[in-house]
Amino acid sequence: MSKFNRYLSWILKIIISPGFMLASSGKLARNESVIQMFHDWGYFDQFYLIIGILELLAAILLLIPKTSIYAAIFLIILMSGALITHLIHDPLIEMIRPGIFMVFLGLIIYLQRDQIRSKCNIGN
Repeated sequence: MSKFNRYLSWILKIIISPGFMLASSGKLARNESVIQMFHDWGYFDQFYLIIGILELLAAILLLIPKTSIYAAIFLIILMSGALITHLIHDPLIEMIRPGIFMVFLGLIIYLQRDQIRSKCNIGN
């Protein structure tokens, strides 16, 4: 990985990770508005806690070099669920935040593509 790609990848991770930590905090603190949103969307009780825990763990794993790719892939999957939920239940403007997160996560994966290739022995 080039020096530029490495630095850009770290900058994106440092921007994205606290964003997911912040997003998880409302869920883990059992914020009433968050609970109501999940209820309005039709999810089962305590689902917000599961999502909050997953967001927090993935945000931490995103900052660990050996696990960052897996965390980014997992977070894209998680954000896909958020995107679909917002598409079905909310105004389209609510899709902007998960969409931006997905773009940044995709960029992180792209910047670390050499690491993915070496782990999968692709191109060797």
